[in-house]
Amino acid sequence: MAMKLRGALLGAGNVGLRGHAPQWLTAEIARQAEVVAVADLSAANREAAQRLFPGAVLYASAEELLASERLDFCDVSTPPFTRLALVEEAARRGVHLLCEKPMALGLADAERIAALVREAGVVFKPCHQYHHSPLWTAVRDLAPRIGRIRHARYEVRRLAANEGNANWQPHWRTSPSLAGGGILVDHGAHVFYQLRALMGEARRVQATVRTLEHKGYGVEDTACILLECDDAIAEVTLTWAAHRRETSFRLIGETGEIAGDESEVRLFTDGAQTVVHPGGLSGDSSHSEWYGPLFAEFLRQVRDGAPSAEEVEEAVYVTRVIECAYTASQSERALSLVPAVGELEPRWPDAAMTSATEPEDQPPPAEPDPRRARQAVGRGVALVALVGAVTWLLHDVAWGGVWKVVTAAQPGWIAVAAGVNLVVLVFQAARWLALVKPLAPGATLGSAFRAMITGFTVSAFVPARGGELARVEMFGRETGLPRMVVMGSVLLDTLVNASVLLIGAAVLPFFVKVPLWMRPGGWAALCLFGLGVAAVFALRAGGSPAAAASAEASRLPLRSGLAALATQVRQGLGATADARALALSFSASLGSWVLETNVAALALRAVGLRLPLGSTLLVLLAVNFALALPVATPANVGTLEIGATLALVELGVPKETAIAFAVSYHLLQLLPIASIGLVIALRSWLRGRRLAH
Repeated sequence: MAMKLRGALLGAGNVGLRGHAPQWLTAEIARQAEVVAVADLSAANREAAQRLFPGAVLYASAEELLASERLDFCDVSTPPFTRLALVEEAARRGVHLLCEKPMALGLADAERIAALVREAGVVFKPCHQYHHSPLWTAVRDLAPRIGRIRHARYEVRRLAANEGNANWQPHWRTSPSLAGGGILVDHGAHVFYQLRALMGEARRVQATVRTLEHKGYGVEDTACILLECDDAIAEVTLTWAAHRRETSFRLIGETGEIAGDESEVRLFTDGAQTVVHPGGLSGDSSHSEWYGPLFAEFLRQVRDGAPSAEEVEEAVYVTRVIECAYTASQSERALSLVPAVGELEPRWPDAAMTSATEPEDQPPPAEPDPRRARQAVGRGVALVALVGAVTWLLHDVAWGGVWKVVTAAQPGWIAVAAGVNLVVLVFQAARWLALVKPLAPGATLGSAFRAMITGFTVSAFVPARGGELARVEMFGRETGLPRMVVMGSVLLDTLVNASVLLIGAAVLPFFVKVPLWMRPGGWAALCLFGLGVAAVFALRAGGSPAAAASAEASRLPLRSGLAALATQVRQGLGATADARALALSFSASLGSWVLETNVAALALRAVGLRLPLGSTLLVLLAVNFALALPVATPANVGTLEIGATLALVELGVPKETAIAFAVSYHLLQLLPIASIGLVIALRSWLRGRRLAH
């Protein structure tokens, strides 16, 4: 007997456990393959999966699973926004893929997935299980008797969107950043591949997409689509705003008609024939038994090493129709699905063919990028200003006086300040967590805290915000979110934090005189904030159907890859549509700044300085404005000290005392955080080693 194929279930939610798992456990499938690992963000879901697959290894992250297990295939049962990253990781490792519908969040991602699996030579099987429903099997058997279909009408009526898994985010289907759309995505995907199998591909699409009943949804609850084929049309009506659950269809052919509803299929030619189907299309939304034939086909393809290009094309077609329908609805006009003549060439040409046909002449030298020149000038000016400030600060410092103040500092106040600073970090983690919760409800304050403290630790050794990459990597591992999604949330977190800082800067002149030299730093911080806000608005606008359509003007692989990355970053900005998440994040940020003001006051007291609140705020703002300069050093060494020292000297504090405070203030933040971060990093490394073994 052939050795069993080793598979993994990525996502143990409702579809994974109710739809897919029962079929992996049937006698026929279990003889050919076994699920050896399961990944899910929810501990409760992992426990439920363990009861079904007692021998499976459990993981909280799909990426960790793929890196640790030797697999033949994986079953991707996660929401649409995760699929590109998971397919990319699996295909890179030569792992065959069974994937829920729709294959991706948008057309750019779908075409990227098609290219990835084609290049890797792996099987990609979309879960188009409605092909195998008894009712639709009867339709396919009867269809030849009515000749070529000229007109089709398909209606799906539901009362509301299906609830998602209670252990993750029950309402993910109505979140545009997680689901990619509403009923057009959720039910339309099935209808479009069913009609394609009977009528061929549509050439034009008209659509009206609206939210009629469920105003709290972030997506549409009703869609009416008209598909125009060469010599036929199909009308599709989908709604979550009905008063009863029902599915019906009518196919009008050259020599007869086929009509179907919940209980039967009727053939009308010269006579009539009825095929009874007691269960109906809507009896059980999981339709687990329909996956059985699909899984058997998938395992055959894997064993034979025979990927189906047709199935991948069908999945891409479904995504193309969905995206075109959204764009057609927004533009209020019919749109073509057929590529222009110039686009009929392969989108990803063979590299060998390209090199053989291109002329051997060397390309002309690239024009210098003016943006890089401006960036270099900006950094140069900032560096000159930094060197000048350092020279002025240090030229007449009595270092013995600095040492005297440092050694006389009160360790008790420094210890209290260091402790409060760790609480500041907890508030900062809560600020970020509020923005991540809409994307990963299973994320915890602990995971956000560990990621942030690891990022701060790495930034002590790596310049240019390198710590943010470590923060993204650790949080992505713990939550299973794609790295670029996490990066989007980090961008939003930075803007929320900066908004409180800038509000503080705006009110500070009412309490204390702000020195002129702080203005460049303030303007730099404001400009960075403005650029960040503009980037968020641009990314959010890029997610609109119109922008998606315009992106189709270019289908180069690079453009597709960049569009996929932008899509993931846009998902990370999902909290921008959640007023409650933004309010919670802003509140946590306000709390962190209040505590950070106390840290500065305690550190000042440790070196014998008792300043009023306005002066303490001035020192804190000076430090943060100095950090906004486009010159980054590991652990911000130098920039922090300059900002603090300049502010204190402006307030009449001797340079020696000011420098002693700046050094003490920096160390009480850096040393505890770096120590904890190194412990966390070491534990993570050891855990990875254990998993590897």
